[in-house]
Amino acid sequence: MVQSRQCIECVKEQMPNFNIKAPEYDSVSEPQAELARGLFDLSLDYLPDTPPVLLDVGCGTGHLTLDLATLFPKCLDCLDISNEMLKICKGKLRDFSNIKWRLFENDAENFEPDTKYDVIYCSAVIQWFANLPKFSARVKKWLKPNGILCIGALGEKTLCELRDAYYKATGRELETMAKFFSLSKLTDIFKKAGFELQDTAECIYTQGFESPIIALKTLGKMGVSGAGKKPLNRTEVQRLKEILLKTKTKNAAVNFSWELIAMVFKGNAL
Repeated sequence: MVQSRQCIECVKEQMPNFNIKAPEYDSVSEPQAELARGLFDLSLDYLPDTPPVLLDVGCGTGHLTLDLATLFPKCLDCLDISNEMLKICKGKLRDFSNIKWRLFENDAENFEPDTKYDVIYCSAVIQWFANLPKFSARVKKWLKPNGILCIGALGEKTLCELRDAYYKATGRELETMAKFFSLSKLTDIFKKAGFELQDTAECIYTQGFESPIIALKTLGKMGVSGAGKKPLNRTEVQRLKEILLKTKTKNAAVNFSWELIAMVFKGNAL
């Protein structure tokens, strides 16, 4: 594992503790895995003909990384802020001893690569960035001429059921550490950084749960937890559970929607 010298402890304090969440992450992160698959499929038509140099930003436990390894790249760099996530990803990559891969523990918004990339992937991670416009300008410098940037994002319709139920139960807007974006907003941010949009794909992924408690605990294991300063009282918690049960279908007692957005950009726009 390649250990960056950048100080990341101050950034970790502003994010969920993914080191703690790492062991269970694969078992609860169905939407993130679905987003990774969609982004990978969308990107295939835009890859270079020769083995590419790839970067997986926010690789986590390797949802996207393993698909990238099957491309037999010239080099595959994997970046994540969580050492425990990287350990799991490393274990999966051991099956790909025939390709060159490296792991970097660092904050993506402060990372300084030692090479240029043909393609950079960034799936289910930009919701944690403090300054996405600044990152979009920095990441363009990491690409080779005509390089490709593939973004997998959680759209603004994500968790609409939970946000609606929370407001009805408490009279307050739900605050989370994660930030969700519309397709138009994302397009605007990356275009301003000099990227040219090549392709997009969107879908709503529905995740079902057996009960409100399981639903909320699953979100916590993903890292999507409330960031509000005022905790819910007992009455508000009970009301929230009752409202969430109104999302019931024949397949699940509680359902959450995830808006999955996959985008492919070219880095040579003027």
